[in-house]
Amino acid sequence: MPVPLGPAELIALSGTDALSFAHAQFTSDVRALAAGRWQWSAWLDAQGRVRHFFALLHVEPSTVIAWLPLGGADTMRIALSRFVVRAKVDIQARVWALSALSDADMPVPPAPDAVIAHDGGWAFLQPGPGQRIAAIAPSAIPAPDRAALERWRMDDIAAGLPLLVPELAGEFVAQALDLERFDAIGFDKGCYPGQEVVARLHFRGGNKRYIQRLCVCGAAPAGGSEILDAAGDPIGRVLYAAASSAATTSAALAILTRTIDANTALYTADGAQAALAGRDVGTDS
Repeated sequence: MPVPLGPAELIALSGTDALSFAHAQFTSDVRALAAGRWQWSAWLDAQGRVRHFFALLHVEPSTVIAWLPLGGADTMRIALSRFVVRAKVDIQARVWALSALSDADMPVPPAPDAVIAHDGGWAFLQPGPGQRIAAIAPSAIPAPDRAALERWRMDDIAAGLPLLVPELAGEFVAQALDLERFDAIGFDKGCYPGQEVVARLHFRGGNKRYIQRLCVCGAAPAGGSEILDAAGDPIGRVLYAAASSAATTSAALAILTRTIDANTALYTADGAQAALAGRDVGTDS
């Protein structure tokens, strides 16, 4: 049976100009996205900072859906609507149900970049350990299976997905979130907001922030909270986190302002010890 994970916040762009409008606004090559396929993408501000990171699904010939895993759809809809001008595109924010499918639910899984119809909505693979199938559907949203949701987020972290809580919109440039690793950004597709800035960073360098997986001793820190070094100085921000099955440690994906090694002592804003993923935490070294 599908496992409920909670709400799925979506932006639906439809109309004769939907794809060309999305191509002009988003970082990925939307015009190359065939119907029935999906890709990672992002929407930047004029300074090249990422407002939103999302999965973009081409579900019908004139309709694309942006799924924002950590929310912020209504804010994105309002901001994106200001750029419509004469384009024939309708932009709607929707909240559907998100669930995880098993092999029993879908014996023949979709191809890695395919979107297939399922239960009135759509199903597609997600990166990470094992085979993860996400399904979104316009149905009632049941209470999430909290343990399953934590495992899902742990797999997101393992995959290094640079998901953004709404509070971090506009905080990081595309290179800090490593969008290129997910083919979520193009440097030769023409102009889009922030394109000049990210192209300059790509070809000339200059990015000073890096995405890292951390292990934290204790509860999962909140998205947007600070990571501190041993001197108590801020060294980064948490993108999002999830509790481990043991509940004594958690994992987090964070943006750090400098490179560190496995022996660097880190702390959350609440004083919990943290370290690069793979190193034990809980005792000072």
